[in-house]
Amino acid sequence: MKKLLFLLLLSLPVFCHAQTDTTTYQKKIAYCIVGIGSPSKKYVVATLFDGTTTKTSDIEIKDSNGKQIRFPTTIAVLDYVTQQGWTLVSSYYAGAQNFIFEKPVVANTH
Repeated sequence: MKKLLFLLLLSLPVFCHAQTDTTTYQKKIAYCIVGIGSPSKKYVVATLFDGTTTKTSDIEIKDSNGKQIRFPTTIAVLDYVTQQGWTLVSSYYAGAQNFIFEKPVVANTH
């Protein structure tokens, strides 16, 4: 009896399936570049470019009312972006400080 129960427990994972259909959903990674600018010495503004638009007004980081957010420091910008689900990958300087972020997304292939 113990052997039968043991064999049953060993073979159970063979018959179990994950609930996600991997042919329908694929996990992908989205990337974005956050550019940090300082139009004044009192605050910092940032743009988030994810490749979906090229209009400057569309890539500004805005609040729920559509107004551009003015951050007190660069770290405040990074905290805000990470709270939106993005993870810092790299940073570089090209006339201004830029940060590359990534975020996993699930895409429906059908």
